[in-house]
Amino acid sequence: MTAPILPNDGPTPDAPAAPPAAGDAEVLRRRLEMAAAAAGVAVWTHHLGSDLVHWDGQMWALHGPGAVLSSPGSERYLRCSVHPDDRDALSQGLGALCRRRCEMLEIDYRILRSDGAMRRVSSRTTLEGDAADATLCGVMIDVTERHAAEAKLREANERVALATRGAGIGTWELVGDSKVVWWDAQMFRLRGLPPSPGALRVEDAYASVHPDDWSMIERAVAAPLPDGQTMNYEFRVRWPDGQVRWIASRSTSLRDDSGQRPRRIGINWDVTDMHASAAEREERRLAQQESQAKSQFLARMSHELRTPLNAVLGFAKLLLADAGAHDTRQVRERAHHILRSGEHLLQLVDETLELSSLESGDLPVQLGPTPVSGVVSDVLAMVSGMAHEAGVRLSATPVELVASADPARLRQALLNLVTNAIKYNRPGGEVRIEAFEREGHVLLRVQDTGRGMTEAQLRHLFEPFNRLGAEREGIEGTGIGLAIMRAAVLHMGGTVQVHSQPGVGTCVEVRLDAAGAVSSSKGTAALPPPPAPCDSSARHDVLYIEDNPVNLLIVAELVGRRADLRFHAAADGLSGVEMARRVRPGLVLVDMQLPDIDGLEVLRRLRADDDTAGLRCVALSANAMPADIQAAMRAGFDAYRTKPLDFAAFMADLDAQFGPGPPMPPPMGVAPRVSPP
Repeated sequence: MTAPILPNDGPTPDAPAAPPAAGDAEVLRRRLEMAAAAAGVAVWTHHLGSDLVHWDGQMWALHGPGAVLSSPGSERYLRCSVHPDDRDALSQGLGALCRRRCEMLEIDYRILRSDGAMRRVSSRTTLEGDAADATLCGVMIDVTERHAAEAKLREANERVALATRGAGIGTWELVGDSKVVWWDAQMFRLRGLPPSPGALRVEDAYASVHPDDWSMIERAVAAPLPDGQTMNYEFRVRWPDGQVRWIASRSTSLRDDSGQRPRRIGINWDVTDMHASAAEREERRLAQQESQAKSQFLARMSHELRTPLNAVLGFAKLLLADAGAHDTRQVRERAHHILRSGEHLLQLVDETLELSSLESGDLPVQLGPTPVSGVVSDVLAMVSGMAHEAGVRLSATPVELVASADPARLRQALLNLVTNAIKYNRPGGEVRIEAFEREGHVLLRVQDTGRGMTEAQLRHLFEPFNRLGAEREGIEGTGIGLAIMRAAVLHMGGTVQVHSQPGVGTCVEVRLDAAGAVSSSKGTAALPPPPAPCDSSARHDVLYIEDNPVNLLIVAELVGRRADLRFHAAADGLSGVEMARRVRPGLVLVDMQLPDIDGLEVLRRLRADDDTAGLRCVALSANAMPADIQAAMRAGFDAYRTKPLDFAAFMADLDAQFGPGPPMPPPMGVAPRVSPP
């Protein structure tokens, strides 16, 4: 029942205050009890002189009906109402208070209610009065639910901490603009560092970050975040032992009561293994893609090689089947088909090797100031007959530009572009060559009015042996020239761009670095004097070291066409070296793959012997890779010729070595072209 509130009849300002009447004190006491009860605060007193103990109603409610009425420090209270594990702490604390060793005792302990339940209370006790009239005054409040909540929170925090430690997750907090960041122990472990207590300066926290990722992290942390959103990024850290690890970060901003975001909190975890797995998957994907590209390349190459081989083998079989026939015209036509197909086959092999060498860098490119006008003039002279036959006009703007290029490679690239522009043009069409300078570069442009290409065709334009369907129209070509052109331009430090529109035409633009002017005398040299006429009465010896009978037969027939030469043959390297010592030939032809010792060892032995050291030695081999050729020339060969033999070039070599011989008879692979029946 609530006590009535009495009017305040206190003293006037001019009169001294009088002590409260007995009724007023009772009212005040009841008000205090009401406030304490409303707040759940229990109040007790213990007058030490009289041993009188007073509990208010809240104390009885806290301890339960039938509880022992006594002071918390008494033996009965400790024994009956205090948990055994808390008795000593409470007794020692009250003893210290009574001895005036502290002004207030604040202690939490557990009480045992009269109904057997256990509660946790928070107690504050003071000692009032002097030694003769001292009173212990105390208050208690039930904190059982608060402790339970705190225990649950600690358990949750411990579970979170255990989970984050198990998952390798570190937590961090950045406080406003203070340039101070707080790390937990896992944040240090993620960087291979021993944990360090206290706050870190931001610059110290960035010390282990990979230099290439600093600016990215600074931008990410400084970027404002809308409510409910997080910032995610990844970066690299360097451990003290030098290894580089990938770290993922996720963070958000926290608002304070004023709506500001003074703190940024986040987590880090290691994603190095994930990056490694992604890299492995990418490597597998690239390997699979490369394997598919190789398979497509081999399939196309097989098709291109089998086409001329079919003609070579087919017409050769026809010649053998009709050996008794004497139709000279038919024999010549078939031989011509074999020759044309063999030449096409050789072109395929040569261009494939050239593309491989350019892409691998094995084929050296000699860059130098190259006048563009001279290259354009050479190409126009080479294709003029082809353009006239196709009914295509050629035009070129006069240019006086100098590019940084390899003249032979630039000529080859331009020849390929102009040839294609003619082949895929239309009767009455035009091919125009332009060159101009722009921002330190020379742009060489070949534009035609031909059929043009679709976007799908352009994507496959530089794939070797992919002729984009032209092979079905009977247009001659190997399908590898554009790939060689592009590889050569890239090898010279340039670029190639192609623009095309079906039915309108194609424009190919080659961009190269510009070079300084070249004097008109640069690159010119006096021609070597012509070889002296051959003395028909003189006899010269030619030695061919070769184990293949067919190759021996071909070279023997070529050498036999000159009456001034004697041909000698050796079937292996050792017998060839011995024959060279005995015959002292004017020319030694050496195959590089022999049954006993290879061509390099043959040369080494010949050069090591004073009797044969000065002989002219020429490698004659089917090994056409640039690395093989370079190795042979470094070893000391005077020249290197690849198989199959170019008959005209071989006879020119003989002329250069021994002087002009008698003219070659006509059936040397130079028969006039015969159209297929």
